[in-house]
Amino acid sequence: EEDHERLIASLKAISQGDNIEQYINVDEVLRYTAVNVFLVNLDSYFSKMGHNYILYEDEGLLSMLPWDYNMSFGGNSIDNSSDAVNYPIDTIFKDVSEEERPLVSALLEVNEYKELYYQYLNQLVEYVNSGTLNERVNQLLPIIDEYVKNDTSAFITYNEFLSAVEALNIFIELRAESVRGQLDGSIPSTFDEQKGSDDLIDTLLLNFDALGGTKAKEKRP
Repeated sequence: EEDHERLIASLKAISQGDNIEQYINVDEVLRYTAVNVFLVNLDSYFSKMGHNYILYEDEGLLSMLPWDYNMSFGGNSIDNSSDAVNYPIDTIFKDVSEEERPLVSALLEVNEYKELYYQYLNQLVEYVNSGTLNERVNQLLPIIDEYVKNDTSAFITYNEFLSAVEALNIFIELRAESVRGQLDGSIPSTFDEQKGSDDLIDTLLLNFDALGGTKAKEKRP
């Protein structure tokens, strides 16, 4: 009963915007937000789906634990490569209002926390630009390669798998470039500002369908 009372009090305070620092693990939720936005993971709290996360309560303080990232990289609710790569960092919810997502939106209304969110996005950009993530992909590829090639129950062919790996590397690099531009102001960072803009990152070289999102699945026979 005491656990329930703490949880209810925390959720009520967040929905009302009262002393949110007392009820949200600010740093963890901001890092969680930055990663989801960078990965364009919309099969989540950040879309109308509103799921695929675990709310963890500890002495009245709430954190969001990540779960189920298979539809990242714009794999859900995104129609094309440009919308995925250039997904805005300042209008982070899709097909749902900020008021319906108070656990994150309440934090981003505070300038100090929004700046920290930007810092975490910048760390992700630097991580990609350092080549570390690409190296990790190249390390994992030979480990699973033979298993993929010999998997008789696979949903895709081996060549499609290789195409997906190539597309993944391109997506990550382009996404980092877009986020960096949005952070320094050279690329629009909201849905409204991006409409008709000529400043978005060109995604001509990205085979978006190869990443295997919901749109690609719809095209399969």
